[in-house]
Amino acid sequence: MKHFTLNKILKQTGGDLCYGSGNPVIKHAINYAKKDIEDHTLIFHLDREPIRGKYWKENHSIVVITDHPELCTNLEGNIILVKTAQLEEAYWKFIEYYRGLFDLPVIGVTGTCGKTTTKEMIRQILIEDYKVKATWMSMNSMSVNLRYLTGIDDTTEVAVFEMPVAYPGYLKVACRYFQPQIRILLNIGVHHLADCETPEEYMKAKAEIVEGLDPNSGILILNADDENIKRVLDVSHLQGVVYIGKGDDSQFQAKDIKYAKGGMAFTLKYQNKEYDAFIPGYGEHNVYNALAAIAAVFYVGVDISVAIQRLSLFEQVEEHLEFKRGLNECTVINDTWNSSPLSMATALGVLSDMSKEKQSIALLGYMPQLGEGPYAIKQYEDMGKKAAESKIDILVVVGDEAKAIGTGALKCGMDPNKVYFCKTGDEVYNVLAPYLNQNTIILLKVTHRVMTKPTFKELRNKLIPDNEE
Repeated sequence: MKHFTLNKILKQTGGDLCYGSGNPVIKHAINYAKKDIEDHTLIFHLDREPIRGKYWKENHSIVVITDHPELCTNLEGNIILVKTAQLEEAYWKFIEYYRGLFDLPVIGVTGTCGKTTTKEMIRQILIEDYKVKATWMSMNSMSVNLRYLTGIDDTTEVAVFEMPVAYPGYLKVACRYFQPQIRILLNIGVHHLADCETPEEYMKAKAEIVEGLDPNSGILILNADDENIKRVLDVSHLQGVVYIGKGDDSQFQAKDIKYAKGGMAFTLKYQNKEYDAFIPGYGEHNVYNALAAIAAVFYVGVDISVAIQRLSLFEQVEEHLEFKRGLNECTVINDTWNSSPLSMATALGVLSDMSKEKQSIALLGYMPQLGEGPYAIKQYEDMGKKAAESKIDILVVVGDEAKAIGTGALKCGMDPNKVYFCKTGDEVYNVLAPYLNQNTIILLKVTHRVMTKPTFKELRNKLIPDNEE
């Protein structure tokens, strides 16, 4: 974080000192109070939980900005209390002031699936030439926005952040924090129904990607082949809309896509010039991720041929369609980081494509962000239909919450003798054991908390011996 004196911050945010004195240097900012805290920290008391200042009596230069000073007691040592009548307004003044200090390219990535992979592609391309600040792993919730924003400092040259949607307004807030001039919308499927009343509400929330984007200078990179994007997003007022996809209407066009050893090969066409490209990692979705990454870094200033060469060395994100050598030489596709209908359908497609001459097994389970309403049940049933249509040989459904996957597959004519409903890790392993050989590919598409005896982590490590920690 760039450092400021307290007086400089108060000039931007307002507020009056009501306890303590001085003009300390502020080196950190948080938006809730906690016991363990670093010296020189500014706290915006947005959670309005009681503050016990005695926990910080050994700290130096702690500043609390609050609209409820009566909640702040046992103030000792180097603590300063600032009272303001408009705490949220003061907080956003600070955010906008801090973001306004940096004139550098900021890239924001959203989409139902592929955010982390695309962000990592962009980061790995850019770090050869720039000091890059980026989202860590898949940690992208609203709670870390302030940390990522204040992670930008005078050494940062480019920033790239994932911006998810949990409910309406969520993406709008991320756009307000980061104010990205280059924005990517990869796709819109169905997700987070636990927080959105209908699939349509979730999809419309993705349209918040345009919030605050300069209509003349901003760059919005869209998947031209995604029908939901076309349905919910109006871009008629924007000048800098860039399309990626397989059709001739895409500025960054992928042609001749095919599976190759270790990943996907394709031809990228841009302004009548063609480039041979390869991206490690299987599945057509990775081609779309690569197109979005190449387009984004192009507008930062990286040559297309350079971006393609660096992507050919891309280090795949853990637990995102990772191909692993499994027990008894079977192949295991580890896609367990998270699960949504779109990512599950994509994984089933990859399993089908990669198992033409082998037996295919899909281990599918609970999708936490879907919730448990009628719309969620329909999504589970659709996944069963997808499994049946993908000609999966064996379907293993884990947990009561996901039962509709199995019933959906059965409704579509899948052989009942090839559909298994399991609750425990032992049950799953007993189903899989006869097939654990070099002629089998197993897709693991379940979250980490879906089974016991053994836990999913223990079962996974048994299936992938080299994965043990």
